Amino acid sequence: MRLAAALLLCFVPMAGLAAPQPARAHVLQADRSDVSAPLTLLAAAPAEEDEEEVEHGPGRVPHQVQAAPPEHDPVLQASVAPLLLPQTSTNFDGIGLGFLGVNTRAFEVHGVPPDPQGDVGPSHYLQIVNASFAVFAKNGRTLFGPIATRTLFAGFGGACEERGDGDGIVLYDPLADRWLIAQLANTGESGRPYHVCVAVSRSGDPTGQWARYDYSYADFHDYPKLGVWPDGYYATYNTFTSASGGDFRGIAYCAFDRRKMLAAEPAAQQCILIHDPVSGTTPADLDGSLPPPAGEPNTAVGFIGGSLALYRFHADWSDPLNSFVEPAMLQAAPFAEACFETPSGACIPQAGAGAPALDSLADRMMFRAAYRNLGSRQSLVVNHSVAVRSVVGVRWYEIRDPGGMPVLYQQGTYAPDDAYRWMGSTAIDRAGNIGLGFSISSSDVRPAIGYTGHAASDPPGEMGQGEAIAASSAGSQASSLRWGDYSSMSVDPADECTFWYTNQYIPADGVYNWRTRIFSFQLPGCVTSPDYAVWPASGGSAIGRGRAAAIALDSAALLPSAGSKILSLSVAELPAGVTARIDPASVAPGQPATLTLTAAADAQTGRGQGYLIRATAGGATATAAGALDVVDADFAMKPDRIQASVAEGGSTRVRIDTRQLFGTPETITLSASTLRPGLSASFNPPQIVAGESTDLVISTAAGLALANATVAVRGDAASVSHSALIRLRALDAPPAEVTWPADHLAVRAQTSSGCGCSAGGANWDIMALLGLLATIRRRR
Repeated sequence: MRLAAALLLCFVPMAGLAAPQPARAHVLQADRSDVSAPLTLLAAAPAEEDEEEVEHGPGRVPHQVQAAPPEHDPVLQASVAPLLLPQTSTNFDGIGLGFLGVNTRAFEVHGVPPDPQGDVGPSHYLQIVNASFAVFAKNGRTLFGPIATRTLFAGFGGACEERGDGDGIVLYDPLADRWLIAQLANTGESGRPYHVCVAVSRSGDPTGQWARYDYSYADFHDYPKLGVWPDGYYATYNTFTSASGGDFRGIAYCAFDRRKMLAAEPAAQQCILIHDPVSGTTPADLDGSLPPPAGEPNTAVGFIGGSLALYRFHADWSDPLNSFVEPAMLQAAPFAEACFETPSGACIPQAGAGAPALDSLADRMMFRAAYRNLGSRQSLVVNHSVAVRSVVGVRWYEIRDPGGMPVLYQQGTYAPDDAYRWMGSTAIDRAGNIGLGFSISSSDVRPAIGYTGHAASDPPGEMGQGEAIAASSAGSQASSLRWGDYSSMSVDPADECTFWYTNQYIPADGVYNWRTRIFSFQLPGCVTSPDYAVWPASGGSAIGRGRAAAIALDSAALLPSAGSKILSLSVAELPAGVTARIDPASVAPGQPATLTLTAAADAQTGRGQGYLIRATAGGATATAAGALDVVDADFAMKPDRIQASVAEGGSTRVRIDTRQLFGTPETITLSASTLRPGLSASFNPPQIVAGESTDLVISTAAGLALANATVAVRGDAASVSHSALIRLRALDAPPAEVTWPADHLAVRAQTSSGCGCSAGGANWDIMALLGLLATIRRRR
């Protein structure tokens, strides 16, 4: 491994370096990288027995938990609607026992669970199981494989070519028309160093060439979950001192340099270690052709106690010293983890005498954290398994504006009967519908694959589209509690309406006989026309009677067919007494416009009054909702600084200034939210009149390793409300500690200013640029 360049120290590369402290990004270059020959020309690697998965399974993540389920789950969906869900449009077997692909023998199962996961592109579906993958056409025809995933690294050399230790992930990058595949590779008897192998296709054809990368670590990076984002490929790992157990190190939140990977150039990785008592997390993965707002950070989601924990990674590739992760908290409805009374986490029953209970993996968020920019809003959907009544259900969430002022828009616990549902995966289509797939089992039902859906018109928190079974098992799993580890729901980029899902099932009683199913379906209300979108850049605006307000309008092409169209813009359903003008009135997708709203002196006052923006082209019309507050008074609110520093166990003050814009000044009540554990906030005074100021006092608990945090400040008056964000950084970043094996007798350090130092004793201090102190200890 290589020490982070962010520490402003350059060390001789060596195995066994300990992970840095969380306040600084650890920068790691790939051990090796190259470009492969076309996949179809690579020599097939033999399959390997996956004994590690059978014996050990994923390491448990120590985290803060609820002691017992609430007496009443306030977001429980205890019944299911009559069957409304459309039947699957495609439904075929994926990789599994006896599967016959292209130029391969019948697939053999060497371990459990399968770790079934996949993603869909414009013309292909790629599926990956623990150490193998295959390429399918969308009609189910196998185009390549199944074949050992390490075949991708044939001729590459090193651990990635020699080993395939599973936990594979495949993702489609809709912004670049590329594919991403990653898996683990461990070396030697101890497994050290531990490797993550990453490959990025050179085009949208997954059977062509791939750019290949090998990253190594001193600690075992377990249960990798990845996501596509404009400024990087992001990943979260549960890190342990060894693959066979060992001490838990923390959650590693990492970013790969996507720009360089797309160019097949040597690419760095930045990692920040999270030490909060948080569950396993998963990073946001982009769906759709509309990217997030410029500069919006990737968000990883987990839970701490009864709250959702959001971690936003601000990666700076030009200067990693500026990279940081900021956490934010959202209070969720009360819940307890599935199987909370069972130390192993296994309580899912199966039909059949002697069939073991299956693992719920309730100590982590399930894959994926699916993100979609719908123009008028940004949504992130996630899920995990919870205890409810005497069974297990899927708790799902839709978080809006996750990278800005996050709001938990809706949440629900899907447990409509006495069966157990777990191992879920969610995604959201271009209409705002949410698809949910899961495993379902009980003492009377053998494990099956089910799915349901939330239409955008359904009540919040309700999967209102019925439920269907895509694949039923004819047997139960014997001998092993391991099941799934994860599943995968994705949305077809060709129409942004079709959900694709993959999960495992069992054809007969047994343990090494799993199969997988791949299928697709649609939810009502999602259409492919129009192929463009328009929306107000801000979701709401306040306007005084007799006054005007300007609102920026944005637009975008959602499919390539929209690129040459001209959009005619108009406004409809305006509140009484409000008029509108748009300039310019016609734009190409991607060009901005300005909407000016004017309220008459006698306009009806009221908050959240809606109106519609329309964009018409080629006989189709796209609409977006706007919201307007027509008020008699308004104010502006601004903190005297948007970044503050605070020491461990200390406090800091930020002055919140207000200014009356028009009308009679009103009383403003201040509040703070998104506070992470160990932070508290108070206002002095808590209420002011517009035009006055107040002090926000932010305090940290003793022993809190703050790193970074975000505090959302809100001011509520009778007429309007306003918000602001304040970002906190630790006053003194903790030193980075570097450890190396005893056989390394010397190390040479190079500060960024150019001075070199040699180390040969047991303990030295080296002062680097900006006062960053690294303490280097020789491991005895």
